[in-house]
Amino acid sequence: MYGFILDMAVGFTTMLSGSYSIPSSIIRGNLILYNGGNAYNGTVFTCPIPGLYLFHVSLVTSSRFGGISIYKNSHSLTFAYAGDGHPENNGASVSAAVWLDLGDQVYLRISRAPLSLHGSSAFTGVKVN
Repeated sequence: MYGFILDMAVGFTTMLSGSYSIPSSIIRGNLILYNGGNAYNGTVFTCPIPGLYLFHVSLVTSSRFGGISIYKNSHSLTFAYAGDGHPENNGASVSAAVWLDLGDQVYLRISRAPLSLHGSSAFTGVKVN
């Protein structure tokens, strides 16, 4: 079984949408488009195979101030800031390449509430090595 996992592509893409009113809320994926290795549960990616992974989040928001951080376990890796005080749709994206060990978890948190995500926002992660 373990040999099968090593040969399998590990990665996911999920669409993000919804409104978050509690600061530091963990963001839940709305529609999972791909989940190779079944390591993404709709909220958290749990590393099934140690290696180098690339994560990317893109967001579109109509919130006046806001952004999303990519977290590894309990530590923020990167931050995409989309709000600059103007009430029209704002967009931002950020990526992080990071080594993960078995069981490490990667997820998204909002930086400031409220944050409203447009349905074209997305979160992707893939094992690259």
